[in-house]
Amino acid sequence: MFKNFKKKSLKSKVAIIAFIVVILALTAYVLYSNFKPEPPAEYDVAAVAYGTVSDTLDVSGTVESGLSETFTAIEGVTVEELLVSVGDKVEKGDKLASFNVSGASGYLNDAKKEYDKALADYNNAKNSTDSTAKRKNELQSQIDAKNKEIAKKQKEIEELEQELESAGTVTQQTAISEEQIAVIAAQLAQNGATEEQIEAFITAASQVQIPTVSADTEKTQQLLQKNLELAQLNSQLTALQAENTVTVSTDNDTMLSALKSIADTKKQAYDELKNLIDTMENGWYAQNTGIVTVVNLSVGSKFTPPADNAVSQFDLSALLGGQSVDGNTSALISSLLGGSDSAPTGVGIIIESYDDLAVTVTVGKSDLLKIKKGMTATVTSLNSEYEGEVVYVGATASGSSGLDLSSLMGGTGSSGGAVVKVKIKNPDENVVIGFDVDIKINLQQIDNVIKIPVECVVYNNGEYYVYIYDTDGQTATRRNVILGALDDTSYEIIEGLSEGERVVKSPDPNMEDGTKIKQKTA
Repeated sequence: MFKNFKKKSLKSKVAIIAFIVVILALTAYVLYSNFKPEPPAEYDVAAVAYGTVSDTLDVSGTVESGLSETFTAIEGVTVEELLVSVGDKVEKGDKLASFNVSGASGYLNDAKKEYDKALADYNNAKNSTDSTAKRKNELQSQIDAKNKEIAKKQKEIEELEQELESAGTVTQQTAISEEQIAVIAAQLAQNGATEEQIEAFITAASQVQIPTVSADTEKTQQLLQKNLELAQLNSQLTALQAENTVTVSTDNDTMLSALKSIADTKKQAYDELKNLIDTMENGWYAQNTGIVTVVNLSVGSKFTPPADNAVSQFDLSALLGGQSVDGNTSALISSLLGGSDSAPTGVGIIIESYDDLAVTVTVGKSDLLKIKKGMTATVTSLNSEYEGEVVYVGATASGSSGLDLSSLMGGTGSSGGAVVKVKIKNPDENVVIGFDVDIKINLQQIDNVIKIPVECVVYNNGEYYVYIYDTDGQTATRRNVILGALDDTSYEIIEGLSEGERVVKSPDPNMEDGTKIKQKTA
């Protein structure tokens, strides 16, 4: 083969050599392409450094007027002037409407009559209670005196019985005869005793035991007489105790307190109705600058409350301050609360102030513990940002039928939440009442802490970890970390990293220790 090559012309030899070179080059390229090592993956790297982390809470809520002015009208008044309509902007002091209030005078007269009656009921009950208290004191004094008489009489009887027993003259004990009891009962009746007192005497006397055979007949008669006197004293005591029991039951402090509350409530209702009518008679004027959002008036027409207007009712439990009452007392109080219904009223005009707007949000219990009144916030509406401040933090949870994402993320497992209000500072036309806005509440600011970008942290199987970048070896090594506060861009690192170390951004979560990587260049 080599001899044949030597025989070929120079031109052929060059062609053959060139072909062989090309074939070798192609072979080398294919081999290199198939077996060359993969280049290391490129990642951005961040330096571990000290800085500030601002812990925030992102929520959304509905814009409301923090200062809503409601003008209430009473049924029967006639609208003479109506100077505004829904959507109008009004300034403080602007006149809104005027009325003829003569059609509501009947309600005021009825309210005054009900107050006068309630006050009279209370005064009568108070006077009766004072008399009852005096009689109760008298009865108690008589009961105490009667108990002393009974004790004295019992002692006298015991001494006589001991004397008779010592003399050995008593042969047997027997009850007082019915004839003797009947005679004394008849005497009691002649002296004005009641049937209850006579029955009490008969019961007590029938239980008395006296000696029937005794050599000392004088002492036996004395013993009989003293036992009869004791029975009579016991019957008198029973009568006094019965009267005292009845007197105590009619001395009902709860009833008196309720009557006082009713009178106060009727007085308040009368005063409020009079103030309402006086205000309408003088005309309605805006107390603040704002936007008219509700108008339920019509010029020349008598006002009729909207169908959904709630009529106030007396709260019996509130009047009694939570005290329990028996059925008779409850029925009596309910009857005293009767009379004409409260004057029908309803909303005539509502003005929402745009100088004092707030956002109401609902947060879960884990977030509620972090929020304090006075914290600053950022409110975003229609791509515009406004300064805000937490002005109200609810103390109790309210039910919610919706899905509370903040509660779910916080692990509370609760479908309810607590209300938080954020005031919007310097709002403009981009903040609209009734619209939803986004809020970022600044919970806390932590200075001089180790922090890294949030995209450096990986979470898997209950652990948080990062990948440390070795500049010399250009390798990545996994390391677990303990996190602290979080803001939009950074995590606070409580444990696991030191200042100056470098961590991989957005790493492959399954990267093995020692993997070669390349740092991206800017």
